[in-house]
Amino acid sequence: MAEYFERLNYTLGDEDTALEHAILPERAKHIVGVAGCGGRLLPLLARSPMRMTCTDISAPQLAFTRLRFALLEQTDHASFMEFLGYQPESSAIRRQSIFQQLNLPSADRRWLAELFRSRDWKAPIYMGAFEQTLQRLAKVNGLFTGRAGREIFRHSELGAQTEYYRSRFPLTRWKAVIALLGNAAVLNSLLYRGSFPPNNLGISSRAAYQQIFHALFTTQVVKESFFLQMLFFGELRYPQGYPLECDPIIFSRARERLQQCELRVVQADILDCVATFADVDFVSLSDVPSFMPQGAGASVLQRLRPALSGQALIVMRGHLHVVQPDSAGFCDITAQYQPVIARETTQLWRVQVYRQTPPLQAFP
Repeated sequence: MAEYFERLNYTLGDEDTALEHAILPERAKHIVGVAGCGGRLLPLLARSPMRMTCTDISAPQLAFTRLRFALLEQTDHASFMEFLGYQPESSAIRRQSIFQQLNLPSADRRWLAELFRSRDWKAPIYMGAFEQTLQRLAKVNGLFTGRAGREIFRHSELGAQTEYYRSRFPLTRWKAVIALLGNAAVLNSLLYRGSFPPNNLGISSRAAYQQIFHALFTTQVVKESFFLQMLFFGELRYPQGYPLECDPIIFSRARERLQQCELRVVQADILDCVATFADVDFVSLSDVPSFMPQGAGASVLQRLRPALSGQALIVMRGHLHVVQPDSAGFCDITAQYQPVIARETTQLWRVQVYRQTPPLQAFP
């Protein structure tokens, strides 16, 4: 697993950041979250937290996170979009120019500059191992489903899209792609290097992916899913599916709130990091518990509890491996957010939301 976390695995990400943005209350006192590539936490600044701690055990991910926040703080929305690659017409020269103007830690600057030079200053959002894996899968998908598969993106209304999916989409050939996606050995060799958590859903991985994609094709307009765009085109082609950080209003609010927020980016295991605090009221765990040994994963809420304040919220995700934590002292409030979870544009995740319950007061 150590090798997995020594690489730059994510630059765009595999989570719809609108989910945590919708769950996080306004003006939270202190939020802690897995940094990832920065994109999963940047939109949370728009909710006006007083303090934010971004933590990760991966040095490359933290360097990319600091880059993202530097772009937010030191450039404008257009430059942010150009540099990261959301504007396809942006040139390598333009990216180099923006990068040279950024104030970054010297170690980050050296590492990032070498990364970008080695990739000819192409769009950074496609440089992570996960994004490159999706690009390879998009080529395979193209061979199997071809133009008929990509045609589903021509529809902008769910009714027409669903009709196309049921009557003209190449479902038989698509099932062959799902078989590839549902093969844990393939995912291990392409991305996880042996670290892929085992499936514990009680159904096969292939069946799980069939459910995921059936939901995406029949309940959401596919143009609005950056994940599906990557899987069919290997790049983002429709702004409707851009992550929340691209929204100019969210960007503007996040940049403004950054001036009032105490932001820290630290290299540490998130549970160890949270344990150093006593005022945390929102924790975004991503799928960290899935990678933990069974007993440690089950105790995650109890390990967090001493650091939490009031009715703190915990958001955790699982893909094919879902942890059932010891929730004593917590209330499972996932059902309250089901409409938001149903709109999550990857549908890769089984989302769990817990709220700490205050202890009962003793009466005289």
